[in-house]
Amino acid sequence: MEEFFQDSEIFVTGGSGVVGKALIEKLLRSCNVRRIYVLLRPRRQLSAQERLLRLRQATVFHVLAVQKPQQLDKIVAVPGDVSLPGLGIDPAMVERMRGVSLVYHCAATVRFDEPLRVALRLNVGGTLEALKFAENLPQLRAFVHVSTFYSNPYLKRVEPKYYSSPMDWRLCLRLLDEVPDDRMLNALTKKLIVGFPNTYTFTKNLAESLVNDYRHRLPLIVYRPSIVLFAVDDPSPGFSPSLMGAMGLFALVGAGILKTVYLGRDIRLDITPQDIGIKSMLCYTKRGSEIYKRGTPEELPVYLSSSCTHVPHTFTAIAEQMDTLDLWRDVAFEKNLMIPGCHYTDRRWVYQFLVFTKQILPAMLIDLLLRIFGQKPVLMSAVRKAYQTLEVMQPFMFNNYDSPGLTDMESLAKENEGTAFHLDAFNHPDIHGLVIQSCGEMLLSIRTHLLREDPKTLGRSKIVLRTKVILYRLFRLFLLYKIVSWVWKSYVSHLF
Repeated sequence: MEEFFQDSEIFVTGGSGVVGKALIEKLLRSCNVRRIYVLLRPRRQLSAQERLLRLRQATVFHVLAVQKPQQLDKIVAVPGDVSLPGLGIDPAMVERMRGVSLVYHCAATVRFDEPLRVALRLNVGGTLEALKFAENLPQLRAFVHVSTFYSNPYLKRVEPKYYSSPMDWRLCLRLLDEVPDDRMLNALTKKLIVGFPNTYTFTKNLAESLVNDYRHRLPLIVYRPSIVLFAVDDPSPGFSPSLMGAMGLFALVGAGILKTVYLGRDIRLDITPQDIGIKSMLCYTKRGSEIYKRGTPEELPVYLSSSCTHVPHTFTAIAEQMDTLDLWRDVAFEKNLMIPGCHYTDRRWVYQFLVFTKQILPAMLIDLLLRIFGQKPVLMSAVRKAYQTLEVMQPFMFNNYDSPGLTDMESLAKENEGTAFHLDAFNHPDIHGLVIQSCGEMLLSIRTHLLREDPKTLGRSKIVLRTKVILYRLFRLFLLYKIVSWVWKSYVSHLF
């Protein structure tokens, strides 16, 4: 592996996202690459160079910054935008990048409820522009298109192979020009994406179709990870990359804001640990390149990263075990409102009742107090966003998808044993124990790396949380006493 990446020039789109940043970190820490070009779109009055400075300060580099800080100098900002022709890259930069031999196309909008026009422009149009750009790279060895395990959600079992798309990607891109009215395109969305729960999975499916059509022109592979969550042990145990998506929901549970989740009791949360996902993707890059050295394959090489065959536990079972072991209290957040913990139910009416009583009412009350004291209300907004996030995730909260698991897991584990690309987690003697341990480390990482809370305050936070628990229990006893007293008095008055 080290030899394959030695002295390579690499181009990454979506380098500021979760997968992109983790990829860059691993390449710099474990592979002696020459240079990594990162496409960065100037935004919010920040230039590409200013965004690069922010990127270098990302928490994912916390180990690299200590061990090999000089490696960060190998990152080169490429001003551009995947939605523009030629990725919006300046001709002089294009010329400078002619030595690029590996391309990782990670850029995409991952919002499930993105308007169709935006999703098409970024996920399909952006992929087309990246492919066109790669055609001008004379030393290209592999182009890795990062897709998703859920790109074919109408299938109950997903294999590591290409599935033809029910729609033509060319037709869909033409709609961007032929239907300029957003309201009309939004009205057509439900008819266009039949079989897909949202525009995200629909456009990622189209992008795979586009990549497949280019497989005779470029050395292409498709990588389909499931939900990317915390790392097992690399760059550090339990490292949590972002507050977006599922990680944000875990943080809200720890903060005592998210109190209930609506999902099926038998649902597995198919995850790809960040480090396992990146290591396997780099291994697949090498394998894909070797396949194309022997000639263009008949079928597009596709690789999966899925935990369904390795982690047999349901999400509810893992979450309830976390509650039973008091993992939330062992890593008590400073920024917690109520007692952490969550109720999981597959009954809609129970869920709606708990949302109102345990989330909306407390949020309204606290926001009201904040207004009275001249502060900006923030809680209701967080509750609303959490509710909306869970609503758009519903298709995945009540459906299990089967697969063979991580593609070529046994051979990858054997080939990389004892190296920086090891997959030792799959050979762990106690997978259940490892999962629970990783969950505890994940919560600690959320506290340290995402909420940026000082580890020195952990002891104090535990004391505060225990005090809250005691007060809450006393309040419940007092409430029970009042109810029983009222019932008894009513009964006695009725008798006499």
